[in-house]
Amino acid sequence: MLFEDERDRWPLWLPVALGAGSGLYFALPFEPAPVWGWAMLALGVGVAVTAIAGWARWPLALAAALLLGFGAAKLNEMRLATPVLDGPILTHLTARVVSLEPRGTTMRAVLERVRSGGLSPLPRRARVSFRGLQDMHPGDWLSLTARLDTLPAPSEPGASDLGRSLFFQSIGAVGFAYGRAHPVLAAEPAGFGERLGAAVEELRLKMTGRIQSVLPGSTGGIASALVTGERGGITEEDEAALRDAGLAHVLAIAGLHMALVGGGVFWLLRAVLAAIPALALRYPIKKWAAAAALAASCFYLLIS
Repeated sequence: MLFEDERDRWPLWLPVALGAGSGLYFALPFEPAPVWGWAMLALGVGVAVTAIAGWARWPLALAAALLLGFGAAKLNEMRLATPVLDGPILTHLTARVVSLEPRGTTMRAVLERVRSGGLSPLPRRARVSFRGLQDMHPGDWLSLTARLDTLPAPSEPGASDLGRSLFFQSIGAVGFAYGRAHPVLAAEPAGFGERLGAAVEELRLKMTGRIQSVLPGSTGGIASALVTGERGGITEEDEAALRDAGLAHVLAIAGLHMALVGGGVFWLLRAVLAAIPALALRYPIKKWAAAAALAASCFYLLIS
């Protein structure tokens, strides 16, 4: 049977089942209680153990992947969930800068550890736009006055849901700042993970600035979008042209970009090493090239 002939490829259906379980969670018309996430995860582990034991292995393995996908999606939602503002408010706040995105003459910042007596509920993170390029860096604590509002809804039925995307970044409010932000002393010491994240964001900003200084205009904006994921330098006209041509998805860094970087580094390094007989005949240069490609792909993933 054709089904039996494909036996070696059966494991490839496990990630499909995992994704189907995650999709099933998002397709529900209601939000399940937190206990459902833990229950599905525990049940999935139990079914996976039963499958490993050998009884009805593949049907149970697929069922386990489906359950684990559902449970993982729910637990991830619980991990990232944040209170969301239900209306506009003008308030003064202090917060820590998580990331910055220069957008022409403006600056967009994601702020966390938001502190404000005027906000209720208090979101875990807020995204605020500043007029003018201000002197701030990831990891800084700022004091500012801002008008914040609830997350935006889709512009039309079936359109991209930016509010949902922001929610899964733990952002519960968006808005813009009045005047300049002022640096303040840190309200809480930064942990190792926060310092590391700030260092990575600072590196991304420097790389983006360097690219756009060498390649001005939309050329640099497109180049930085493909390298660091920062798309703020692309003009509206060029972005509209890319959308009309059906090429806007190329700017969103995904598996294709990772494969091109990893494959390019692997091919180039192996070709260079193969041209040196003393190395090519004595050492596993293919493994060396593969290790370098893996490291390059991880670095690309980190900065993008």
